[in-house]
Amino acid sequence: MKSFSRVTKLFLFVTYLAGIATLLSHIGQLEFNQPWLLLVLCILASLGLVLQVEGSTDQSHFSFSFIVYGFTFVLFGPGEAIIVILVAHIMELIWKRSSWYYVFFNMSSDILGMEAAGAIYTLIKQGNHPNVWQNTLGILIGLAVFSLFNHLMVGIIIWLAHEQSFKNSGVFDFFSVILDLALLYFGAGLSIAWMYNPFATLLFVIPTYVLYSALRVPELERKTEIDSKTGLFNQSYFKKRMNEELARSNRSERPMSVIIADLDLLRNINNTYGHIAGDEVLVGVAKTMKQAVREYDVVSRFGGEEFAILLPETTLLHAYKRAEELRRAIEQLEFSVPTSTTPIRATMSFGVAHREKAGQMPNEIIHNADLALYNSKLKGRNRTCAHANHIYIDLPTVNQASSAESMGSHPDASCKDELGDI
Repeated sequence: MKSFSRVTKLFLFVTYLAGIATLLSHIGQLEFNQPWLLLVLCILASLGLVLQVEGSTDQSHFSFSFIVYGFTFVLFGPGEAIIVILVAHIMELIWKRSSWYYVFFNMSSDILGMEAAGAIYTLIKQGNHPNVWQNTLGILIGLAVFSLFNHLMVGIIIWLAHEQSFKNSGVFDFFSVILDLALLYFGAGLSIAWMYNPFATLLFVIPTYVLYSALRVPELERKTEIDSKTGLFNQSYFKKRMNEELARSNRSERPMSVIIADLDLLRNINNTYGHIAGDEVLVGVAKTMKQAVREYDVVSRFGGEEFAILLPETTLLHAYKRAEELRRAIEQLEFSVPTSTTPIRATMSFGVAHREKAGQMPNEIIHNADLALYNSKLKGRNRTCAHANHIYIDLPTVNQASSAESMGSHPDASCKDELGDI
């Protein structure tokens, strides 16, 4: 959260305060006529968030909690639905140990969305009997407002925190919006069946299982983008995301950088300690790299012992600093393997490049980073070099960030070299 802009932090805190105020306004009005059923709904909603299904993008997911929200909204009203939302998100925070500020934001935006849904329903409904057509219309519109409000709030925070437009983040993807709405309506229909005959809800068990299985299809498709050994993204996914980010950077004239990294002398580790030890090093290094980057950076395994990191909204200087932080962190790692009585260590070399001008192709930027990596290897390994405008640059020797970005000087002969000399 420290890296967020003031506007982003302000938006988060305003959302928190509005959510808390809405929650407090309902607590004194709750009657808890069926506390045991409300408890069951809280448990089911919590399970829905813990076991949520990943969507087709890294920002999307599908939660069966929406079925419970729709059920509670129709059966009890928005006040009890807000309590279910509160409990479910608290359990998600405890169980998954997610970032508190994102969990509290999702909880607050869901509470506000449910409040808006309740206001619409109250405005339209006629009495409390579900057979009245106005009540059905109120449920349809109210839950639609909840779904759209939920997507809007998520889209705004992604736009503020990560500078991704609604289109790029995919929050208003048609299938995603319709699916969330379908889950809410499914829960609403389930509650109406419960009113007439609680045992009739058993008819929904098999359709719910089929729906859950269908929702897992995008998640299974995403697994084809993951390297099985390290858990990082694979090369094809990296290149797809790089094409998208480069197009966005060209449109908005924003910076974008790439880091290519390679483990030094992994073959020696394999030959000395065995391939299991080499795999241990690969997995440990991959974990360190994934933990050190931002949520919207893309860390991938390019193959063998080579890795790549896509850094949107990042200048060459800041990418260099990030690479140096990673290099030092990896240098300090120790790996305990059964074939060695003492922990073994590994080092890594890094090459950094950035988008220099409009119209630059993705492969050109990757090639520049690869050349910088090759130069790091030639200069003794376990170091970082940057490449821009056909020269190699050791950025820490540049006194001013502006001169590092302009690439007009030749700061250090240790990394600087003309392409023709390599």
